[in-house]
Amino acid sequence: MLTPAMLRILRWLDEHSAALESAWDVPRSISLEGIADGIGVVRSALFQPMSTLEEDGLIQTRQAHVIGSGRRKRKVVHITQDGRKQIQQNTEEVPDRRSRTSLKLKGQVPEYTILHGRQSEIESIQEALERNAPVHLRGMPGIGKSTLARSVVQELAGQGIQVHWVQLDAYCDVHEAMQRMEVETPQILDVEGYASLFEQENMLLVFDDVHAISSRHQSSFSNLFQGLQNHNIPFMLLGRDRDTFSIEGEYVDLGPLEQADAIELLNPELGDERASIVDTLGGHPLAILLYDASTPLPETNQGVRTYVEQVVLGDASSEVHEAMSPFLVLPFPVPAEKMPDPNHVPLLDEHTLLRWGVRDSTMEMQHLIRNVCKSSLEDSEIDALHLSAIVHWEKEDDAIASILELHHRIQRGETEVSSHLSVRANELMDAYSGAFATLLDDALANESENLELIELASQHALNRAEVEVARDYIQNFDDPQLANIRLQIMQFEGKKDIMEELESMLDGVEKPEQKLRIQLSVLSRSIDDMSSNSNEEDFNRINRLIDQVNLPDKENERQVILTTIVVMRHSLAIERGDIDAANFLLDQLKGIALASDPLIQYLTTKTELKSVDARSANAALTLRNAELTASQLQQPLYKASLLLLICEQLVETQLPRAQLLHEQIDIQFIETMDVPSARRVVAKWWEVKSMFDEKNRIFALREAILRYRSVGCPNRARSLSKRMHNI
Repeated sequence: MLTPAMLRILRWLDEHSAALESAWDVPRSISLEGIADGIGVVRSALFQPMSTLEEDGLIQTRQAHVIGSGRRKRKVVHITQDGRKQIQQNTEEVPDRRSRTSLKLKGQVPEYTILHGRQSEIESIQEALERNAPVHLRGMPGIGKSTLARSVVQELAGQGIQVHWVQLDAYCDVHEAMQRMEVETPQILDVEGYASLFEQENMLLVFDDVHAISSRHQSSFSNLFQGLQNHNIPFMLLGRDRDTFSIEGEYVDLGPLEQADAIELLNPELGDERASIVDTLGGHPLAILLYDASTPLPETNQGVRTYVEQVVLGDASSEVHEAMSPFLVLPFPVPAEKMPDPNHVPLLDEHTLLRWGVRDSTMEMQHLIRNVCKSSLEDSEIDALHLSAIVHWEKEDDAIASILELHHRIQRGETEVSSHLSVRANELMDAYSGAFATLLDDALANESENLELIELASQHALNRAEVEVARDYIQNFDDPQLANIRLQIMQFEGKKDIMEELESMLDGVEKPEQKLRIQLSVLSRSIDDMSSNSNEEDFNRINRLIDQVNLPDKENERQVILTTIVVMRHSLAIERGDIDAANFLLDQLKGIALASDPLIQYLTTKTELKSVDARSANAALTLRNAELTASQLQQPLYKASLLLLICEQLVETQLPRAQLLHEQIDIQFIETMDVPSARRVVAKWWEVKSMFDEKNRIFALREAILRYRSVGCPNRARSLSKRMHNI
């Protein structure tokens, strides 16, 4: 007769392919630790039922390499054909099949674990979600928040609801959270706009470990959660703190398990002793899962932290303590093979000290264990751990290792960390924008008067359209080094006297190369901000600033700047509608460059598009030729800019064709190009998008307005604001 414990083991193993029986590398989910996690019991509770199952030929065991567990082989378990037959013959007695994977489960959804108890909490959560109320699930580390939420979303996924789950940490911003959730969308600076994407979608969003969000990103997450609530998008916030982000909703405080439920976690062979163990450990799930019969129980009145410190860790071997060390200062989960010694991972896993991520791809120390261990260390011991981590991560050659190395340098309080951040800026500024923002913010907490750091952090904030953050960074400083930052803030705010302000600021800039860089930067933004609403004085101001540019002495640098100025004057002529002047300037460029030069091809086609009447007889031929040129261009910004110009021409006459061309633009790749011109192209992309879809028109306009403001184009932003208010 198969017991319920045996049936749960068989059901768990039955969900794995028979092909694993001969595989060299196998998933952790068929190791003893993975099975114990999956069915929600201590590892010792597996021994008796698995022994019987193996004797009866229903399972078989062997030694194999578990993915992410170092070189050492571990004991793994496979269900036999007879075992699978038993599952089919005991359909009524077998626990409901809960497939651990589903097309409806997206993002960092943790592995499914059989839940014991918590029925009243489940009902409270389900009732709240039915009325689209946000759910705050709160409780101390290891109490079972993620396990409970995972059980709830399993049911919802079975009902056809799309679930997106994210595991948050201090280095995750809103866009990174969306990527981790597998939400397919370009980056949105107006974070409330994400909520617009989810309207009329049958979905649930789960934000796990919200207490870990960095103070640098709390404001944007708060805006996101407020937007989700305003759009009636159901979501859950899992964390330790009760009052999070001032979002009204259903508060579910998770306490200890009821005794009848908690004893199910323990080995049945313990009999009546299980009740006293549960009572002594306060019904805390993680404490119960950490229980080992070979270690003494604590006094009944001890808290779970004391139990962990004095009993679990006090009796751990020196080898275990050594293996734990790198994990105590690890700020977020990483793949096991990336750790200093991956062979330590199985040892810690056997002691239930690790917390595993989606599909066991990443891991970290159980937060309760980490917090207790770290609190007992001296500052000098923690510093030594950070130093050791730096030595390890600086040897690795990837962006995540760079983030970790910088994290440990900042936590040590190293004074020259700004040079390390500057070197890694190109690597991290776009692909890991949220992480880079947190690193800069933390570094400034250590070096609040480091001008290089302030300039880098402010520029990054402006690139992210976080002008308030940039203003806070520079508010107590009046150094010429920050002149360009102040100008960008003024442009973001749409101040009309910026040219006069620029002339005053440039007088205080002594270095010719810095002055030239500021002039060209402001000119580029100002020209892109010109429109049909610009007046003669606007054009004259820009021409005056161009005339003030002093060319470099070096011939090669001089030629580059001359070419740049001609291109700028060409753009001014186009915006002015002076096609003859534009063609004259284009001829000048052709005299010093090949006709096949991508810049020449782009400017020639741009001039043709701007000069043709969309309703004229030759408009169709001009547009076809422009499409052909765009398809042949390899320079992504020229290609995208031409396609956007063509889309604008086609909107009124061939809307479906315009939409098709717009979709062909690889906007996510353009986002990765860390140059202002790319960011202005992205702003234009959102503007053109607002011309297509009435459903998303307001959302796209809001994003375009914010994008234009963030790249110093306030006139375009104001023009779109008027359009939005007229809709």
